[in-house]
Amino acid sequence: MASRPNARYPNAPLMEPTVMINPRLLAGTGEVKGWEGCLSVPGWRGLVPRYSLIEIEYLDLRGQPQRRQPQDFVARIFQHELDHLNGLVFLDRLESTADLYTEQEYQQLVTHQP
Repeated sequence: MASRPNARYPNAPLMEPTVMINPRLLAGTGEVKGWEGCLSVPGWRGLVPRYSLIEIEYLDLRGQPQRRQPQDFVARIFQHELDHLNGLVFLDRLESTADLYTEQEYQQLVTHQP
């Protein structure tokens, strides 16, 4: 898992890549909707509900157990990637098709916000 500012997410935080073996979501609080897209679903973005603060555990490259509490964008990344391990994509998490936008619609929305 990693994060860095890029064309798709210019405000993403800078985070060095972290290898997570057998990651698990232990707890989550503060569910909020936020924008997500996915290279597995090109051309679409959605407002997806995710926890804003989570507690996770995983094994590092040395096989040592790790426990962390990522929040906000990093918590969203973790949940998004964990879904992939479980056979889900962000579309499976939408509350309504009204929360699904084409990339063009998304760009118009975010570039015209006050």
